[in-house]
Amino acid sequence: MHDLANPALGDSLDSRFSTWLLRPYLDLGPCQAGPTHAKSIEAGWQAYADPDGPIFLPQRALSPGFRVQLAEQAGAPYAVSDPRDLAEDLRTDRWRKLCHDLELWPKLSSARKYRLAVLLHSMCFYELLLKLIPQDWPGGGDSDPSIAQLVFCRASAKFMHELPRRRSGYESEIMAAFENIAVDDRSDGPVRFNATAMVFVQKAKARASLAELDDWSKRLEIAFAAVKDDENAFTAQLFESRFHRGMGFLPQAAGDRELMIRTMDMAERRARDLAPTTAADEILYRENLHAVLESRTKEALWLNDLDLAALRAVELTRVDPFDSKAWVELGQVHYLQENWQRAAEEYIVAAMLGPPASSVGRYMAGVCLRKLGLDFLAAFLFKETQEIDPIGISSRQEIFDLPEIEVLDTLKQWARSNIRL
Repeated sequence: MHDLANPALGDSLDSRFSTWLLRPYLDLGPCQAGPTHAKSIEAGWQAYADPDGPIFLPQRALSPGFRVQLAEQAGAPYAVSDPRDLAEDLRTDRWRKLCHDLELWPKLSSARKYRLAVLLHSMCFYELLLKLIPQDWPGGGDSDPSIAQLVFCRASAKFMHELPRRRSGYESEIMAAFENIAVDDRSDGPVRFNATAMVFVQKAKARASLAELDDWSKRLEIAFAAVKDDENAFTAQLFESRFHRGMGFLPQAAGDRELMIRTMDMAERRARDLAPTTAADEILYRENLHAVLESRTKEALWLNDLDLAALRAVELTRVDPFDSKAWVELGQVHYLQENWQRAAEEYIVAAMLGPPASSVGRYMAGVCLRKLGLDFLAAFLFKETQEIDPIGISSRQEIFDLPEIEVLDTLKQWARSNIRL
């Protein structure tokens, strides 16, 4: 049974496969089946509901556009940027509890605020977090570790919120909060490690100088030394896997293929050796292995080994079979191999599973089907993509490039009629 005030309205979420899979984002309902990032919400809720239990802190965060795409599929009432904006008759008991505690936010302890903030972050409520957590909170020197954790959570929310508008690879204004935590020796160990890893990885992705990366790699080594002997063996090993995965960027930037492979081998071994003992640990294990395999797939592409990239991408879909992004990545590898049929099938799976990669999957499946000579099937997918994303350029151009057939000419006429300049 659904925990709903009005089951008829809530059951509408079950009418679409994607909203059924991703339901925790929409009503905090338990995740029966779905991607790891959706299961993280359940673990985050349990960690919030039990203030004496362990904190649950997932690695993965989704773009703000994810909630927008999901709301388009769930219906306009679910297009909210604050849980309190959801209509009363659509709220579950969990959602009501969440709204109630948001009203009490100023009175909550910093530890309670942090658990709530982590849950909101998992649900992609980044703009709300920027309003709840003051920008000028003290840094790592505060005696309460939850303060530094909240500062990090706000920094992460700002990074994700600004993602669609980022103008360059590394914006100092956005990254300053992470840097402040990373350089403060008084910062809480795990928070400092996470902040340092964030700075190092983002600098590497922005192609900072080798000297700058070398400096930040040393900072990351120091931050890792402070957490590698965590009393929780699972957490310590998780930190180690993440450390080696991050450090893999240094030899890559230096062009040292052998050292990069050895470093990533260590990250993968640590990831596979993790021994989860709880449901929450199992989620973190899968999430971390997913991240490692995703990095190793990109590594294989960098090494120009498409067969190895395909093997790793296939395993990625086995680790998290309901993640549409994983299926798009597998489709991209087979697309590069010009294996149009397999790529089309994998892109279709991504389209079926819903956000965050369903739109890309739908469009790319159409591209592959055109290469297979299946123009009518391709036309249907381009039409669907255009209807979901009316300002999209690529799908519209694909429609214009379809063969000169009367019914397809009418589709082209429609595509021209709704161009908005």
